[in-house]
Amino acid sequence: MTLDRAFRLSSILLAATGFASLTLAIALPFWLLVLSGAAFAVALLRVNLPSGLSGILQQVRLSALTWNIFLLLAFAGFWIDLLLVSQELLPAGIHFLVLLLVNKLSNLDQRRDFLHLYAISLITLLASAALTTQIWYAPFFFVYLVAGVWTLLLYHLLQEHEESTGHQVLGSQAAPLDSTLPHMTARFFWTTNAVAAGAFGLTLLFFFSIPRVGVGLLQHSHGESLRTTGFSEQVDLGVIGPVKQDPSIVMRVELPDSPGTPSARGPLYLRGVAYNRYDGKSWSNNLLYRRMLTELPQGTFTLRTPGAKPLPQARALRQDILLEPLDTAVLFGAPLAFAVKGDFHSVQSDLMGSLHLAFPAHSRIQYTVYSVATTLNPAERVAAAVPYPEFILQQYLQIPAVSPQIVDLAHRVTQPATSVSQAVSLIHSHLLANYRYNLDVPSLQSAHPLEDFLLTRKTGYCEHYATAMVVLLRATGIPARLVTGFLATEWNEFGGYYTVRQRDAHAWVEVYFPQSGWITMDPTPPAPESIGQTWWQSAGRVMDSVRLQWDRLFVHFSANDQLTVVQGLRESGVAVRTKLSESLNSLSAQSSAMFRRFMSSFTTAGMPEALLVIILAIGAASAGRLLRRSSRNTTSPPDALSAHQRTVVTLYTHMLHCLAQQGIVKSASTTPMELLRHVQEEWAEAWPFADALTQLYTRVRFGHASLTPEDHSTAENLLRRLRTLERATTRSPQ
Repeated sequence: MTLDRAFRLSSILLAATGFASLTLAIALPFWLLVLSGAAFAVALLRVNLPSGLSGILQQVRLSALTWNIFLLLAFAGFWIDLLLVSQELLPAGIHFLVLLLVNKLSNLDQRRDFLHLYAISLITLLASAALTTQIWYAPFFFVYLVAGVWTLLLYHLLQEHEESTGHQVLGSQAAPLDSTLPHMTARFFWTTNAVAAGAFGLTLLFFFSIPRVGVGLLQHSHGESLRTTGFSEQVDLGVIGPVKQDPSIVMRVELPDSPGTPSARGPLYLRGVAYNRYDGKSWSNNLLYRRMLTELPQGTFTLRTPGAKPLPQARALRQDILLEPLDTAVLFGAPLAFAVKGDFHSVQSDLMGSLHLAFPAHSRIQYTVYSVATTLNPAERVAAAVPYPEFILQQYLQIPAVSPQIVDLAHRVTQPATSVSQAVSLIHSHLLANYRYNLDVPSLQSAHPLEDFLLTRKTGYCEHYATAMVVLLRATGIPARLVTGFLATEWNEFGGYYTVRQRDAHAWVEVYFPQSGWITMDPTPPAPESIGQTWWQSAGRVMDSVRLQWDRLFVHFSANDQLTVVQGLRESGVAVRTKLSESLNSLSAQSSAMFRRFMSSFTTAGMPEALLVIILAIGAASAGRLLRRSSRNTTSPPDALSAHQRTVVTLYTHMLHCLAQQGIVKSASTTPMELLRHVQEEWAEAWPFADALTQLYTRVRFGHASLTPEDHSTAENLLRRLRTLERATTRSPQ
């Protein structure tokens, strides 16, 4: 194949790759797809047809004046599309860009035509990158990069051939098939591919060196959000049932600080919205006031929920959530959330602890939620009566005009109870034991859906169970509220995360106890599970985990991720230098042993031979020492310290700063023990704190002991007490 034919084919492939990625990123009109396909077909025919047929095709080409008129009509069509048809700049601009591509594919004659084609193809690739964050973009980008390297190299070679021979190749009216043109060799083929691979590696290096500043910048207007129900300010009883059959993925949830399988943790409740008012058919929230959460540090929003009282020793649960675009501004997280971290301008919280954005997101968002579960206080577990605050009684005891039979049922079920918590458990057990789970319930057509569920039909799904429990509890004077969200049960063992789908939408109950706060309870029996997993489902989970890694590594690659990669490379470098130093030490020891053996044979060997052996041994030992010294010099002291050692050095430096403020300064020649004696003489009150910090410093810094979280917490406490003592000492002369 001649270089000219390869050049024209690579140019068409370059344009086709950009156009294909654009067609997958945005829906183009059918007539425009047909026109573009015809333009690509004609361009390929002009390259591959024999000279006779190519001449015939050349004769039926449109004139330059016709193509100029075509461009003018395309420009006029752009304004018509912008003002009347699409009424948006983005689709109208893309349609006009495709028409420009069609024009250039039909007129690849001059050198500038190819340059224009490259510019148009690059714009199409960039537009598709801004319109999507899907994994399918990766192969298109790779093919475009390889085709771009080939095209630019061939363009340069043909340009040099024109200058050296004076024969114009790129300006000919048909694809020249002259055998005098240079041909591609196997060496040129593999060398070009090697250059393309090197360019791809360099691209990856720059890609991971620069954090992302935005994702899918142009997809806001065209990304359709998943329609969700049950997360607005009012939800009708029965709306969750229809979505229980929808397998669309809503979010993926990782628990990075909780290793293990879901069987050890159980299902994960992802709280969305809570409701306090029920009118017999629908739930609503009349506590509409929302406050802006405090952002401290940057990107982390903290909140305090009224009535939420987690145990002090409770461990925080971290959830890394990748949320698909939904038609709601609610942020989901396990109860009880006390902080949310993400790239948000603002986060709002209502009086019932629900998290909201200012507007629904039209693209994927990634954020982290920190939650602490609430548990029932032992004293309230056996209390026969508990005093409720007035606000709780006003907001969470309301019930509509229900049948007296429902009130009688509530009192009959809780009659054996000797404590409030036992009454709650009896209602919970009654619903689990006497009612059947079923999605085929026409709740929206029922005039009294709760009475039908409790007294007549006795079958329903999560909303019926949760509503029944709240009403029965309130009928006995126990504050409760209904909560909607998702119940995550599908674990992806390949990616290590929960896959949450539309069908996982759920409703449950939160019961209030004054000392314990809001306690989560779920009266809904588990739904029947499918038996066995097919190979297709396993393959789907594998692909879903690949998409999640794509989103993390390529779409949401942040500055924190970049820092993690750099730290990993740094630690790997330290390990390599340590291994090299050990190898050099071993080599030096072997050389010394050989030298001793040679010295032992000195008495039996002749003088010239012995002198030669001594000189060689001394030279080898000197070279080994130089290499070992060079290895030691290349290792900087900060890199030789472990993470625990660097932390304890920082703590010890803070202690020295506190002492220096009181006039006790450690010189470079003073040892830690000498400094302790000086502190004992000059400032006896501070000596116990300085002694404990110094002991910890020497044990970790020089003894290579581990710095446990308890040690770190104790050291920070000692520093705080030392600073307090410093302030008291400063005020004592007054």
